[in-house]
Amino acid sequence: MQKRSRQTVAAILEATAQVLVRYGYDRTTTNRVAEKAGVSIGSLYEYFPNKESLVAALATAHVEELMERVGRVIGASVDVDSGSVVAALLRAGLDAHRVNPALHKVLVEQVPRIGALAASLDISSVLQRKIEADLQRRAPGLPPVRARMIALVLETCIEALTHRAVVEAPEWLETGEIEAEALRLLQPYFAEALVPPSEERRPKRARGSA
Repeated sequence: MQKRSRQTVAAILEATAQVLVRYGYDRTTTNRVAEKAGVSIGSLYEYFPNKESLVAALATAHVEELMERVGRVIGASVDVDSGSVVAALLRAGLDAHRVNPALHKVLVEQVPRIGALAASLDISSVLQRKIEADLQRRAPGLPPVRARMIALVLETCIEALTHRAVVEAPEWLETGEIEAEALRLLQPYFAEALVPPSEERRPKRARGSA
């Protein structure tokens, strides 16, 4: 894509975000987006045939930003302690949503999960697979089913807490309160979940025994 085309697409997507936040999904139109972006409706249609494709492209960019942040965490050394891994995963998710919480709220609450829109907003399954693969890298003795379960629990908790905070209490994102509470919940769980089953079942030696 040529530089001018990239700039046009970027302007259109930025305008889409602004129109979505101001008018909501139902009242967002391609005409409003074109006017906000300063392009003709014909130019907009060169890149996006309808409103759904516009919002899907914007949502995809939102998801890619989150995955880029998470990817940096998951790519960290296996020597990093489990508490730091959870903290970094949580912060990556929260930071990605701190960028534009008003837009995220519209995407979560108003955008229908159909067709291309559903695919563009499918954050959970992608994130869960990434966490699961990283767990198996960090703890090769962990049974695959166990790794999948831990990844599901972590991803669900992080996503649910993030979405609820964005929608209901965005100020907690800014103060860091939701992050602190989530760490209190998830760090002990993650540390215990990584203990191999053989060690978990091993009886503790009585005090004073040989």
